[in-house]
Amino acid sequence: MMPSPPTTAPLVKGWCPGAWQPMASGDGLVVRVRPPLGRLSAAQALVLADLASRYGSGTLELSNRANVQLRGVDPQHHGAVLQALAAAGLLDANALQEQLRAIVIDPLHHLGDGVLTSGQALQSALQQAPAEALAGLPAKFGWLVAGLQHTRLTSVSADVRLLCLPAETSAAAPHRWRVQPDGMDRAMAAPTLDSAIACALLLTRWCAEQARERRAHGQHPGRMASQLTAYQTRHQHLPVWSLPDGVVWQDWSTAPTSAEPAPGWQTHSASATGYLVAAPLGRIAATALARLAKALQATQTNAGLRITPWRMLLIDGVSPSMEGTCPAWMQQAELDNTTDWITAPGDPRLRISACVGAPGCNQALAPTMALALELAPQVPPGSHLHVSGCAKGCARQRPATLTLRACHVEDVLSTRFAVIHQGTASDVAASELLESDLRDNPRLFSEKIEWLTSTKPMAPKSTASPLPPSAAKPT
Repeated sequence: MMPSPPTTAPLVKGWCPGAWQPMASGDGLVVRVRPPLGRLSAAQALVLADLASRYGSGTLELSNRANVQLRGVDPQHHGAVLQALAAAGLLDANALQEQLRAIVIDPLHHLGDGVLTSGQALQSALQQAPAEALAGLPAKFGWLVAGLQHTRLTSVSADVRLLCLPAETSAAAPHRWRVQPDGMDRAMAAPTLDSAIACALLLTRWCAEQARERRAHGQHPGRMASQLTAYQTRHQHLPVWSLPDGVVWQDWSTAPTSAEPAPGWQTHSASATGYLVAAPLGRIAATALARLAKALQATQTNAGLRITPWRMLLIDGVSPSMEGTCPAWMQQAELDNTTDWITAPGDPRLRISACVGAPGCNQALAPTMALALELAPQVPPGSHLHVSGCAKGCARQRPATLTLRACHVEDVLSTRFAVIHQGTASDVAASELLESDLRDNPRLFSEKIEWLTSTKPMAPKSTASPLPPSAAKPT
């Protein structure tokens, strides 16, 4: 065990625990950790596992913004947790600098694709920018840095997207860049990394300025997309920004894709980027993370963990050639423990999402996780089930094949879930189901998923189903 962190003097000059307002939940405080450039060293992962065991609920959460969350932290230990994070290089000296690290980097980036270099340049530029120019950014403002396979990250919320792409065939430089503000189907085409970073800073400063102005008028600051809409409504045109030399506007739209990488070795050309592993519902037991971190330390390499927005971990610094098909570090980490980890691409638990639910969240109307795990085997490949404790839909913002939203609770046996097809937790429901029916009739639930997702009009397969015929997908 690591020594207990001090509870008084801060470990970083100018650092103050009061600058970070924790998120209160039904099981205690939730402390969010933004790993620098989306990566944890094995030593940092061990610190997080220890903090979760000692001060939290013993579970860590992977978020869809590539963050790690410690749950169930006692308010009395909040300062000690923050100081330990600062000592491990996982917390900045002030809240603004911490916010400016809200950068999601494609976790499957590889050597030579320019993605990591672009992310490092963006983070450095943001940290060095005048604080007064970026003060007031909306709380959830964020950036995304990706490369050629950026379409797999279209579901990641980002106000500014910085794309590093292969250069044209005859170009002298190996890369070209596109900088896209959220809410526009155009992007700034930049010939150099410096000009691309200048574009990203230009958009960030503009958004901070708009947020300050809106707050001054008693309005919600909004984020990039809503600010652009409001600006266009007020001025009848989009902002006219002074672009850096060589930068031009280019039509740019990306078709969203729901495909996420599957667990297993991730390769590029002839080399491996790393080993991708998932945790059920994105929740990792602190003991399991500690075993993994210690196993990586034993490899005597720079092996670490990249945090992904798919609620998975990419283990980098390892390769399939290390000691055969089942390396010693895998055995030591117990990655074959299916209670803690998902390593099979066809595991049905990859097809479900669920928030923490009640009683962990004060806003949730019912428990969610156990129900989602119980129904997972009934979700067919290519479909996704989202179980949400309320209309916020924290576990999944994009539409799911089927969403179950807790909507009415009288007692344990009569909890009702709204049924939403191809929508989010906030959408209008087609019908409602009793939780008891969901649990007692898993086969019928499976049939109804097939019925709702069919491209042809179908009659209900069983009159005993709790779903009424009116819930069928319209032709």
